[in-house]
Amino acid sequence: MLRPASHLRDADPSAPHHLLLGPDTHGVTRYAGEVADAARAPVVRDVAELVPGAAVHLHLTDRLLGRDPRDAAAAVEQLARRVRLTVTLHDVPQPTDGPVFAARAEAYGRIVRASHAWATNSWHEHALVDRWIAAGARGTVIPLPVHATPGPAGPSRAVAGLVPAEPVVGVFGFVYPGKGHRQVVRAVAALRRAGTMASVRVLGDAAPGHADEVEALVRTSRERGVPVEVTGRVVEDDLVRALRDVSVGVTAHRNVSASGSLNSWIAAGRRPLVRDGSYAREMAALRPGTLNLFDDATLVPCLDAALRRPTSTWTSPSADLGPRLEETAAAYRAWWASVG
Repeated sequence: MLRPASHLRDADPSAPHHLLLGPDTHGVTRYAGEVADAARAPVVRDVAELVPGAAVHLHLTDRLLGRDPRDAAAAVEQLARRVRLTVTLHDVPQPTDGPVFAARAEAYGRIVRASHAWATNSWHEHALVDRWIAAGARGTVIPLPVHATPGPAGPSRAVAGLVPAEPVVGVFGFVYPGKGHRQVVRAVAALRRAGTMASVRVLGDAAPGHADEVEALVRTSRERGVPVEVTGRVVEDDLVRALRDVSVGVTAHRNVSASGSLNSWIAAGRRPLVRDGSYAREMAALRPGTLNLFDDATLVPCLDAALRRPTSTWTSPSADLGPRLEETAAAYRAWWASVG
């Protein structure tokens, strides 16, 4: 649970106030609270509580600030006129956003220009800002941390080369267009035609406004003869078990920027199949041995290979999962000091 500023007795007065917007169940809000806690930064929930001229940090995605990206940009501009604002940009716009891309890119450009300093969670996102949002703008990059989960992790009763009788392919996170669920279903359909009676488990629920996407996914899966289970939102206490219970995990979204769902797989000890791209390659270099890359042409054989070699779907105990949250907080503190 995130602590309000009045309860953070050991807050460091040199750390900027963290403005948390949205419900704690939202990934960006939850992460903002974790960083604030680790950095000993005071937390504020209401803009009215901020003192004019104070140093304030905001983790943001435009969707937390309004349905219209222009409203989100206006809100940040207004805030930046009142306080000394630094921001971390999440869900950085890119062309695969579809019809909303232009409006989102313009809004993020306004946010970058209004802020005292800005950060992204990957060099991939930083490049998106430079290419599509604010050419020549320079921020900093502070990768998302991995919260490694203690306890045993690894394939149980697994025999290399022997595919389980009914393997389960897991996809974690909100369901929305471009997340990759349909491609995974098509790949599993191909496995079933070849004799591997796999199913798909969707660990998550529809993203707001996309309930029809779940209905369409179930319907098309049934037409392809692929059993699909949609669990709905997985509560935090059950998440590690859920991620460890599937045979292989897949992170297949096309418009990935920085992926909390990928980090969740890694934190649970899993080594998921991840769609190849600049962000995936960046994470593979940052944490060697924690993911396996695939592209559109290789998902089916990669799934087949993973099912035949279960150990390949788990990280080694010696794998470096950094940065940890404490290291991320230290990076933020150093950055805040440098832009002061």
